[in-house]
Amino acid sequence: MKLIVTGRHLDLDDDIRLYAEKKVSKAETYFDRIIEAHVLLSAEKHRRIAEITLNAKGVTFHAQEVTENIYASIDGVVEKIDTQIRRYKEKLQDRKHHSKELAPSVEEDSEAEPRIIKVNKFAPKPMTPDEAVMQMLLLDDDFLMFSNSQTNQVNLVYRRRDGNYGWIEPDFE
Repeated sequence: MKLIVTGRHLDLDDDIRLYAEKKVSKAETYFDRIIEAHVLLSAEKHRRIAEITLNAKGVTFHAQEVTENIYASIDGVVEKIDTQIRRYKEKLQDRKHHSKELAPSVEEDSEAEPRIIKVNKFAPKPMTPDEAVMQMLLLDDDFLMFSNSQTNQVNLVYRRRDGNYGWIEPDFE
């Protein structure tokens, strides 16, 4: 793990740097996928701020702690990061456990978190939004994704609860 300790408006002596490195490096024993850890220690008036960002394979953890003592801030932020890592690992284990189960009963399934059970792939046809609404009505669907023939971007039209129609057009500016 690459570990970077930075100080801002704070005299970053060897004791503080070593303390932060020692505390943050313990996170690697809990979670071995960490690639880089960035620790930012700063001072603002009477506040001492410790901020940690951990970049791991497929996930980023971030936490901040503010106290009057830099060592207490480091301890607090490391505790927050450890909690985030522990929760993440629990979610991973839950997913692994759920995927190994055979078909769950209807009662168990109603308590489980929603998940994607079907994927539809399609080639959106170029049309105007009005044509898309007509196509959606013909198919008796609640929404339709289409390629806007005027902008060449993927758009979506949908049926609103009030009986009218909505149109979603991405704005990449």
